[in-house]
Amino acid sequence: MKFHFLEATDLNDAWFQAVSLAMTKGRRYTITKGSNEGIDRLEIAVDINILYPGSRPLHPIMPEGSNVPPPTTEEDINEYLEYLMTGEKKENEHYTYGEDLSWLHEWVINHYQKYGHGNNHGFMTVGRPETVYFYDRNIGYEETITVFNSLTGEIIRQKHISNEWNKNPGNKPSSQCLRGIDTWIDEDGFNVSVIFRSWDLWGGFPVNLGGIQLLKEYMASEIGVKDGIMHVSCSKLHIYEHTWLVALMRLRKDISILKGR
Repeated sequence: MKFHFLEATDLNDAWFQAVSLAMTKGRRYTITKGSNEGIDRLEIAVDINILYPGSRPLHPIMPEGSNVPPPTTEEDINEYLEYLMTGEKKENEHYTYGEDLSWLHEWVINHYQKYGHGNNHGFMTVGRPETVYFYDRNIGYEETITVFNSLTGEIIRQKHISNEWNKNPGNKPSSQCLRGIDTWIDEDGFNVSVIFRSWDLWGGFPVNLGGIQLLKEYMASEIGVKDGIMHVSCSKLHIYEHTWLVALMRLRKDISILKGR
């Protein structure tokens, strides 16, 4: 397993290059523990520089006449932006990235506005150390986190965290796949570096990056700078076996490339 370095023009190009790389060079193995336990996947480790992530459309483009549906749409991506920017969680959700990012993106904007562009403070963290224990059903955890003004006592942010989800045998233990979004401002504008610990390449990658790009554009506009580049990194970017055939159809390759792997 080695890291591959890709340079892409836009989100569609990044997705296509990564799909091609995974299908031709990905490590094949069977999942022994996880939400898709017992099935195979092809996995790659990648760093991708995306030069113009704001180019439209943000969703993957299918060839003319193709009967392969795109894994996401512009409408899906626009809806996903709300998921990233708010802390609302539905009844059937263990977590949302917005639970953490909603605490962070306005702070980062205000920090750049107040202190200028020459700082490295704007890292938006997703997840907490104790979430590693969320895979263990016999571990209990809960905490109420409060951020408050020490002078006035005003509560700025507050939320309750627990692993109550894992106590239900019908729920599959999980933890956040997105782990961080770093930010910086230079001559290219407002840039981000996105880190995933594990990532579904076919369905997750396009809507995740499309939504993050919209969030990035919003932040750049609020700070008063132009939109910049995007860097993404994941050591476990994968395609599940139930998606291999449509991936091969998109690449216009046949199943023979999987023989012997």
